[in-house]
Amino acid sequence: MRFEPPNLSLKVGQTATIGVVVENVNDLYSIPMLLQYNSAVLSIEEVRHGGFLSGGTQEIAIVSQHFKDKGQSIISATRQPNTPGVSGSGTLIGIVVKGIAPGSSNLSIVQVNAKDSQQKLIPLVTSEATLQVQP
Repeated sequence: MRFEPPNLSLKVGQTATIGVVVENVNDLYSIPMLLQYNSAVLSIEEVRHGGFLSGGTQEIAIVSQHFKDKGQSIISATRQPNTPGVSGSGTLIGIVVKGIAPGSSNLSIVQVNAKDSQQKLIPLVTSEATLQVQP
């Protein structure tokens, strides 16, 4: 699991979208995750569908809760009940970030709880992105 692009530079007040990409997953059905970032430098404005989990045809549920004071966001993407999981590689979600003050912030997935259609855990390795906010 990685961010695309892994490094991003934006100006104060500017927004950009960072994709969360999975590679070589098998039967991915739901994926709740906890993101962490420096809330003095950036904020998460919106979470968008990335297309992978829908498999091109399914509606998926994306739920997000942002704790700007802590610099954390809980994001969950889930397929519809009674549908199989999705296998392969692709973009799960797009995270719209906004620069709010000059500085640097890592965007990290500190916890992930991916499950397959049988509700078994799928182990995933995560990485982080580095964001620079310019005045």
